Amino acid sequence: MWIKVVVIILILAILFSLFRGLFFLTKGGEENSKKLLKSLAWRLGLSALLFITILLLHYFEVINLRQSVLPVDQTQQQSTIDSPNDEQQQPR
Repeated sequence: MWIKVVVIILILAILFSLFRGLFFLTKGGEENSKKLLKSLAWRLGLSALLFITILLLHYFEVINLRQSVLPVDQTQQQSTIDSPNDEQQQPR
């Protein structure tokens, strides 16, 4: 449960930074240009943090990306395990 909360907080922080940058982009001016650059840096940093967090959670098997993104048919996988290759059946 805490994983979902952390990911949602990071996504909301990224969106906040995005719209903050949009606000400074529309206002213009030199001071707002610096704030826009700072907002962009925060957004990039938060996005990298979110990406690394998801990769680490997958690495430590807290989440399983392969099962949720690409479901595998268990019956097909079991049938390939049960039947050995033809090369192994024929003695030479």
